[in-house]
Amino acid sequence: MTRITTAQAEVVARQIEMQLAQGNFSAAQSILARCLEEVRSERRELIRQFAQPREVPLARLSLEPQVITALKSVHITTVGDLQGVTYEQLLEVPAINTTRASQVRDSVRQLVRDFKTRSFEQAL
Repeated sequence: MTRITTAQAEVVARQIEMQLAQGNFSAAQSILARCLEEVRSERRELIRQFAQPREVPLARLSLEPQVITALKSVHITTVGDLQGVTYEQLLEVPAINTTRASQVRDSVRQLVRDFKTRSFEQAL
């Protein structure tokens, strides 16, 4: 799955702007339609990859990079890998203090809550 960079988005925006300035509305609409289809395609891919909360990589949570690195060092890379890990066990991971352990717990709880209260697509 490819992600569009800020620079790429700016290029596309300039292309659309140029087409609109030239009065070429159909070309601008075509560029925008291709972009929308790419976003929809990426969404479908995410849904296919992460059908359950436990399959979601920790990188998709709103955690500091240092927290993710620390968890990876003990082979925790997905939400499912955290299943059965207690708060006290999190505190044993190097670089995880009480604040970071709470952030991990809260981020996972929020993800699970999002899965329960909204469609999966919105949770991601």
